[in-house]
Amino acid sequence: MTLEFCEMIRVRSTAYVGKNVTAPWSVFIEEAPALARFHLVLAGSTWVSLDGTSDGVFLKAGEMVIVPHGKAHFYFDEPGRGITMVGRIPSEKAPYFHQLDENSSSTNLFCGYFNFSDSTDPALRSNLPEMLVVRAGEGARAHKINLYVQLISAEVAKKSKPSQSILNRLTEILCIYAIQDWLEQAPLNGEPPDALINPRIRLVIDAIHSNPSKQWTVSSLARISGQSRTTFAAEFKSVTGQSPISYVRKWRIQVACKILEETSVSIDEVAYKTGYADTNAFSRAFRQQTGRPPGAYRRQ
Repeated sequence: MTLEFCEMIRVRSTAYVGKNVTAPWSVFIEEAPALARFHLVLAGSTWVSLDGTSDGVFLKAGEMVIVPHGKAHFYFDEPGRGITMVGRIPSEKAPYFHQLDENSSSTNLFCGYFNFSDSTDPALRSNLPEMLVVRAGEGARAHKINLYVQLISAEVAKKSKPSQSILNRLTEILCIYAIQDWLEQAPLNGEPPDALINPRIRLVIDAIHSNPSKQWTVSSLARISGQSRTTFAAEFKSVTGQSPISYVRKWRIQVACKILEETSVSIDEVAYKTGYADTNAFSRAFRQQTGRPPGAYRRQ
C-alpha cells in the first residue's frame, strides 16, 4: 500500500536556491497553504523551526526538511536569532537564485517549493507531518536520497545557468523518496496514517486501489472488511475522514489524472479505465474534483 500511495504522488516544482549564507542570519518564510516547501543543506548547517524558537530541527550537509502544508517557518544559523530576511515566493517561472553573501560559503542551501498535482492522494497529503525531516545515513534507502542530493549539488554548481526542468525532475524524485521513506518509517516512529495500520480499512483501500474501475458499493466493501455496512461505513469515515464511496470517486479521479499526465489515450478510454461508462459523467466528476475538464488538464 505504501508503494501505491507513492505512485500517485506528483509534484509540480519551481525551485530556487539561496547559497553562501554567513552568520548572523534568520530567514522567515511566509505561509502559503497551497505550497510545500523544502530546505536542503548542501554544505554547512541550519536550524529550521515553525515558530522561530529553539524547538526546531538541526540539519547538516546532506539533510533536508519538507514543510508539506505550507506553514510559515524560519531557518536560521542559531536559535534566538532575530529575523534578517523575509523569504517570499518568486513570481517568475524560471529558477530564482538568491545569494545572501557572495564572499563566504559557510552554509550552502538549496531551498524551494512545489505543489502536489491533483493525482496525489489527499489522504496521504493530510497525514504528512508538519515538518518531514530527512536525515543523512547509510544503507540502500539513504543511498538513493544521497544520490539525488549529489545531482542537485552538481546542477546548482554549474557555471552556466542551472536547468529549470532538471531541477524540477530532481526535486520531484527527491521529495517522493523522502515521503516514501517517511511512510515506511512512520510506524516505527508511532505516527503512521491511520489507514495504513487499521487492518480492515487497509484491506478495503488495497482493493479499491487495485481495481478502481469496479462498481464498488458500500456492501461490497463492507464484505471485504468483514463488517456490517453500518459498522464499516462509520469506521471507514473515522479513519479516512470521508465516506467509502467518496473515497472511491476521489481515487478514480486521481488515477485518471495520472493516466492523463502519462499517456495519450482517449478521454473515453480514461473514463472506462476509471469505472465510468458515460464519458460525460466522467468529465463532470473530473471537473468537480480538479476544477478543469480532462482535456484542459492534459494540455496544461
